[in-house]
Parts: sequence; C-alpha cells; structure tokens
Amino acid sequence: MLSIKDLIFIFILKLHFYPTWDFMKKVLFPFYWILTIIVMTYTSSNAQSTSNKRYEAVEGKIVGIWPHNDRIKSPERLKELKDRWGFNYILLAAVYGEKEKSLANYAGFDSLHIMHQIYLPDLINDKELVIRNIKNVGKIWAYYFDEPISREHSYIQFLNLIKDLSNNGFYPHAKFIVSELDENKAARLLRISDAIMYSGYGNRAEMGLDQVKTWKEWKEYLGEKFSLTWISSDQDSSEYRTLFKAARDLGFNAVWFYALEPISEGEEVNDSNYEKFCEAAVEYGFMKLK
Repeated sequence: MLSIKDLIFIFILKLHFYPTWDFMKKVLFPFYWILTIIVMTYTSSNAQSTSNKRYEAVEGKIVGIWPHNDRIKSPERLKELKDRWGFNYILLAAVYGEKEKSLANYAGFDSLHIMHQIYLPDLINDKELVIRNIKNVGKIWAYYFDEPISREHSYIQFLNLIKDLSNNGFYPHAKFIVSELDENKAARLLRISDAIMYSGYGNRAEMGLDQVKTWKEWKEYLGEKFSLTWISSDQDSSEYRTLFKAARDLGFNAVWFYALEPISEGEEVNDSNYEKFCEAAVEYGFMKLK
C-alpha cells in the first residue's frame, strides 16, 4: 500500500508532465479531497485520544488538589477532578463547610481523603464559629494551616486550637499539616505537626531549579516530616517535569496541586494545564493512565 508520501510524489510527477484541465478534474480535485479527509481524520483521532485520557494516582501516592472556587460551584466539574484528572485527595478552604464537604463526597472524595483549611485569624474574630464549622464538617483526613508563623499568628492560640480539637475528638484522629516559607519557622512546628509543606514558589527565570534547591535544603533540615509539597498551576506551569522529578528523587509521597489561582471567577487554568501536570506525574511515578 502506498504511503501519503508516495502519493504526493506521484501526484507531483503527473502534475509536471500532464498539467491539463482534464487532469485537474480527474486527478487533482479527487486527490485533494482524499488528502483532506486523511488529514482531518488523523487530526480528529489524535485530538480525541488526548481528550479521552484519564488518570489515577499510583497506589501509595497522594496527588491532592486545592481546587479553584469555580469547581466548588459545579458538582460535575468537581467530580471531574477525581474521575478524569485522577486526584485522590482534596483541600476545602476555610470558607467552606458541611455543604461543600458533601459535594466533595459526591465527587468521589470520602471523608478520609479530605483536608480542611483552618484560618487562624478567624479564631481571633469568632472562635465559636470556627469550632462549630469544624464540628459540622466532622471527621476528616487532615487540617491544614497556611503559614501560621510567617503570618505572625499566635503560637499559643495554635496550641489552644489543638487542645480544643482534641477535646472534641477531632485530634489526633486527623492529621495536622502546616505550610511555611522558611525552614527555621517550619522547624518550630515539627513537634506539633504531622507533616510540613513548603508554600513558596521559585523564580520563573530559574525554571524550577531554585525551588528544587530549597526542597533539598528543607529535606536535609526537617527530615521525614517534609515529604509533601505544593506545585502551583499558575507559577509552576512551565516546570512540572522538573518539580516532579525532584519530588521523586527526594522520596516525597505526596504532591498537592495549587489550582486556586488565578483566583478571579472564570480564571481557572485550562485543561491543557491539568493534562501537562498529570503527564509529568505519570512520567515520574505519581500517577498512571487508567
């Protein structure tokens, strides 16, 4: 069977020796339409195979996501995070509660795969409301505290919160996970946290290498409690492969996709960004194709 390349070669020869109108009608036009159909079929098939890709986390790995607020508003799009993109853990921001937990459950994230943010300033403004929201949400996998020392929150208040959660039966049932921007500040939280994340991102010009350097320094300084980290859908979008390779080499068991930003409504990153993230996760052993 002749290849497309052979057909084109024959066509050019005939065009050179028989450039007549009869030839145009009998050969050129049919050839043009056949070639067009072949190209369109190939393009459609290739696009279809890409859009139909589905992912899942590798056993023993956590690939979590802090979703864009637009996802929370759409049960079907929230469900897509699990069914299509393969995330097996999800973070609910502090502003969300029992209703959003139910939506996450519907999307396929059971309670043991949900992390809930606790925003420490809310404890100062309305502690009773925060504790009530925690009770309404119920038992989950983990509580997340975003940069408590860098944001100059009270260390005593943090300890009191642990006490309150313990008194209400939510701790140590759930993990305490904190993020920080400085390893020395993070070290102050080693005794009262189950895991520590780095919430900083590198300079785009460094293509992720400065971020990898920081991860290595944190790993040496903090040890096994630094075994998970954030990768940003916005600031790290050109560095997924570099960062996933480093996560694998450092022995991380969890990577979280920070997809909250750009935070404005309608500004969530597109599907190609998600696919690029997932492809890098597959390449370095965090995800696989279904």
